[in-house]
Amino acid sequence: MLISLVAVLTVLTQAPAAPQPQGPMSVLIAPPDATGVPAHVVEFAQEHVADQLEARGLRVIRIENVVRKLPATRRRALLRCKRTEAPCLQWLGTVSKAEVILVVELGQPASGYRAGVRTYAAKDGSLVSEKFAADAVEDRLLDTLTQLLDTVVPATLRAVRGLPPPPPIDDVPPPTRVTRPKEPVTPGKGPVTQDPDPLVPVRPVENVASAPSSLRKWAWLPAAGGVALAGVGTVFYLKAKDRFDTLDKGGSDIPVKDSEALVSSGKQAQTVSRVAFGLGAAGLVAGAVMFLWPEDPPANVVPTAAATSGGALVGLSGTWP
Repeated sequence: MLISLVAVLTVLTQAPAAPQPQGPMSVLIAPPDATGVPAHVVEFAQEHVADQLEARGLRVIRIENVVRKLPATRRRALLRCKRTEAPCLQWLGTVSKAEVILVVELGQPASGYRAGVRTYAAKDGSLVSEKFAADAVEDRLLDTLTQLLDTVVPATLRAVRGLPPPPPIDDVPPPTRVTRPKEPVTPGKGPVTQDPDPLVPVRPVENVASAPSSLRKWAWLPAAGGVALAGVGTVFYLKAKDRFDTLDKGGSDIPVKDSEALVSSGKQAQTVSRVAFGLGAAGLVAGAVMFLWPEDPPANVVPTAAATSGGALVGLSGTWP
């Protein structure tokens, strides 16, 4: 009798464990718990959750496909049961033959939507995983549900199916080692001693784009000054021309009063006009140089201007790129 009992215990302890279900995990999407949420929002949320679960490789079972096969009395009782209680969840799992029951919760407080995702084990109705988010706007509600599923689905897979086994060490290929070819030895000369397989650092190639000149944003200042000085030069040029015409047409018919003062005034206007034109041209050239000159290397061009008795001189001195 003792030998038989030992044999029975040995058989029981050596009995194989229950096999894990093969294939993708089956998930039943139960009717949502929605409070104060429009019907079209609930429909979009349920369809989005189903698409996300299928994209993650799960087998989705829709509640409408389950209740369609039930009699009317059982259908009403199934839809009225409380989906947060274990008997209702076990009933849903038995009818749908799913491993996990997923319930989407939606609420619409004053500040925004409150979304949540819960998963329950169909065999006993126990809570497996849950995640909630508050103050979700309607335009981002589907994105919020996606983020909740990113947390709930992996936790549910680990709890129901267990973690996948790590890959065996033998399957990991050994690191490859690249050897440099040996250099030929010249007759009469000994081999050159080198470190075996030296590591040659390789600097990454950087794409350096020519940066715009920092002076470009200030190029309008000398250009504007040049335009203003050109206007001043024009005014004084017209004034000097007027004095010249007065002296040129003066004679017996039109007597000229105080010709010396008129000549002095004309010369002064002519000098101011030449200086203004020279400085205006220098300002325009400096503005163009500042706009076109690159930042590196720095520009060494210096505009110069000078007024003489016979005219004005404008030039550029320095190093061009």
